[in-house]
Parts: sequence; C-alpha cells; structure tokens
Amino acid sequence: MQKIIIKNFRQISHAEIEVKDFLFLIGEQASGKSTIAKLIYFFKSLKQDYFNLLYETNKRSLVELQKKLISNIQNKFAVYFGYTSRLDDDFCIQYIFSTEKGYKLTLFKKKSLQIQFDNDYWDFISKKTIALQKQIDSSNENKMNFILQEKAKNALIKKMTVEVNKTFFDDRETLFLPAGRNITVSYPEQFQLLFFGELKSALYSNKETNTVDINLIKEFVSYSKFLADYFNGAKENVENTPFRQLIHTIISQILHGDYKNENGMEKIFYNEREFVPLSMSSSGQQEVIRIIQDVIYILNEKQKASRIIEEPETHLFPKAQKLLIELLILVANKTNSQLIITTHSPYVQATFNNMLYYTKVIRAQSDKKKEIEKFFSTENLKTAAKECMNIDPEKFQAYALKANSDVYCKSILDDVTQLIGDNFIDEETENINNEFDFLYSMI
Repeated sequence: MQKIIIKNFRQISHAEIEVKDFLFLIGEQASGKSTIAKLIYFFKSLKQDYFNLLYETNKRSLVELQKKLISNIQNKFAVYFGYTSRLDDDFCIQYIFSTEKGYKLTLFKKKSLQIQFDNDYWDFISKKTIALQKQIDSSNENKMNFILQEKAKNALIKKMTVEVNKTFFDDRETLFLPAGRNITVSYPEQFQLLFFGELKSALYSNKETNTVDINLIKEFVSYSKFLADYFNGAKENVENTPFRQLIHTIISQILHGDYKNENGMEKIFYNEREFVPLSMSSSGQQEVIRIIQDVIYILNEKQKASRIIEEPETHLFPKAQKLLIELLILVANKTNSQLIITTHSPYVQATFNNMLYYTKVIRAQSDKKKEIEKFFSTENLKTAAKECMNIDPEKFQAYALKANSDVYCKSILDDVTQLIGDNFIDEETENINNEFDFLYSMI
C-alpha cells in the first residue's frame, strides 16, 4: 500500500491519506480534495519520468542520474504547483511508495524546493538502475537489421516497464480525469486546436503562471482525442458474456442511449435510427462519455489502470450517479484497477456505502448471496473471474476534508462496521430541514 502525508500545503493543514485500491475523498468546494488528488497523481506519474530519464540518458552515472531526477522533479513541481516562494516555509509532503518497506520521497522547503529520497529507498532504486542500465547496454550492442531492432526495442521497453513498476511499487497506468470533461465534446475542433496552440505557447513561455489544472486538461484532451479515434468505426464487442451485457445495460441507462462514432462523428442513438450529435447532447452525456469510453478501453485492452476522477457526478441525475459508480467498481474489480474519487455528492457516497454493505451482508449471511446478487443483477457474473460489484473493505478508504476545522482530514470509514460513517452532508440536510421547521412554526 502507498500513503501520502501533507503538512501546511495551501489550504491543507495536515492530511494523512492511505492510497488504497478504492479511495474516496469528500468535502466542500475549496476544501482541498482536488489538491490532494493532484498531488497523488504527481507522485504516481514520477515512475514515467524515471523511465524516460533512464531510457534517454543511459550513460549517466548513478550520481548524475540522481541529480537529474531530482532536478526534473523540482521542475515538474514548479510547472504543476508553482514555485515554492509562494508556499509556507514549513510545508512538507511525503509520499510513501511502500508502507511495508517504508520507502518514501519527501518534498520540503529550505529556501528552495528540496527533494529527499529515503536512503534505503535510493539504495533500492540504485540497484534496480544498475540492472536496467546493463539491459539497455546489452540491447544497444546487438547489431541487427531494422525489423529485429524494433522487436528488440519493444522487448526492452516491456522489460524496463516491469522493472520500473517494481521500483515504484505500482504496475498500473495512471490517468487523471479532471472536472470540465465536456470541453472535449462541446467545443468545435478548431477551437480546441487554437486553445491548445495558445496553451502550448503559455507552457513554454512562463512557468510561474502554469498550474496543475492547465497541464492536466492538456493531457486529458489529448487522451480524449485518442479515445474518440479508438471508437471510430468500432463494432459491437463480440464478447457477449453476462458481464459485458451488464456493462452495456448500465452504460445505456446512464446515457439514455447508445454511443457510436461513425466516420469521426460522435453520436448518441436513442433508437436504431434516431440520434443526436454528441456535441449537441445533454451536459450530463457530454461530461460522462469520456469516463465511459475509458472504462470500455480498459476492459478491451485488459489494462491494469489507476484512475483519479474529479467529481464523476457532474451534471448527472442521482440515478445516473449511482449507475456510474457501480460501473466503475465493476471494471476496477475485473481489471484489478485503482479508483480514486473526489466528490461532494451524497449519492456517490451512498453508492460506495451500499457496495461495502453488500460485502458485509454476504460474508455474514452466505445463504442470502443469491438473493442479493439477483437484486443487483449480478447473479450471472463469475465471481472467480473478479466479476463483482461489491467492495472489499480492506481495499477501501474514505476521508472527509473540512477547511478551517480542528481536524482537517478525518477517516470516515468505521473500523467496526466497515462502512462510511460520519457524513457532514447529513449535517447540511439537517440544517435545511431546521430552516423549514422554523418557517413552518411561524404559520
């Protein structure tokens, strides 16, 4: 398991977060939940930076490699979060890549941003680096024709990927899905090209004005273009299993139709003939379509993924919010993927709670298993193939974030019940009801 500890960073006074397979962050706007999610993404993306550095500059010594890696992390942090001159002097962020081994990376301020690998962890990285450098050298020494060279190159990349994943204790492909996902649908392609031309210019011209949001939107739009192309002309999936049928049913209920990309034109079909262009569809359909496409892509490619999704509930009716979370859980379980959610929706929270309770009831009342599965339409799924909608409490963690509070970050997963407990959304509901009662008493 991995963990992040944050102290005095922007609005975050102190947060200690266990990064499990399912991580749920709930809080008011401006509570810092997105900042925490983006920091997690920042650290999880470092393995790709290390891979690129090693692959491109194999001849560097370990000392040179460490200096270059630290420099790259410093530059990336500045691009994502701004320069440390704007941060508190006593801020500290620690990411523990392996809680079992205690391997960690610490960022703190001492005039400038300091990057500090735990000694044991850097020794571990060094040993892995030496082994990888030998593999790269061996591959470069082999003289062969172009086709064999390409095969050898691909084989090397696969080997390196496996070892780099082991080095960072993470074998999942990480992607951040930011809020405002409808930008990839609702604006003409010409606008997107202009927007990203200006964006690329801004990224190169002034790091001080860059934000993590701009970079994440840039990455997401690029990935969305890939997804649209991936589904261009795609035929219905030939794998007609109960699991795929359930996935298709859930997606159709969320979209109130079926998505198709015909010759580059994305459409939502309401029946076999009638459709609306995706660019003219509802805001909810536009906001959710890239999440749905990503889910299908992960399934089709059998990819172990890590997805960090900001406010998946955006523009969706409560029923669709529930269905979307169930869809994400199904795919995460099936592919051994990771799901990190930020939200302020009580319906998203309630759905996670139900899936935790689903597990609890089945474990306590095994004779009720078939009845429960029939209720959730999961009776035909293959449990042995990880086709399940429920969540193992051991793989789940939930936190409530509250700015300007005595306790900023609080675990809301009850150790005894193994359910999400404290819910300050209920407090707001009670406040609204109290207002109504007060007004009613005036009559």
